[in-house]
Amino acid sequence: MDGERISLRLEPEDLILLDGFIKKHPEYSNRSNFARVAIRSFIEQFEGDRATEATKLGKKSNVMTIEVPRFAHETIMTSVRAGIYNSPEEAVVECIRKKFIDTEEFLEATKKQKMEALKSTVQVIPD
Repeated sequence: MDGERISLRLEPEDLILLDGFIKKHPEYSNRSNFARVAIRSFIEQFEGDRATEATKLGKKSNVMTIEVPRFAHETIMTSVRAGIYNSPEEAVVECIRKKFIDTEEFLEATKKQKMEALKSTVQVIPD
């Protein structure tokens, strides 16, 4: 994983607590994975929408905030904690691509649209 390395000092009893929790919850692969998820979760809970990347980039036209069903949210977060995705945003974008973009119908519609646009821009000049 690319990222900046930080150092964190914990008391022995905190490490025992942390390691015990990770042992009971295999979705957290290691201390670093747990720390990343915990830090992000804490900030998002504390700051609410203000902490999300979408809000920081809210002026962009391709950013949206959505509410998902609880089970879907839990599934996404479990995938992030397991290290399958780096962030909830990455998981959602991949799902959107698979459902809407990487489909045969989408590719055919896109080809048809491009052909229609090309036809309307090509001008035939008679001899």
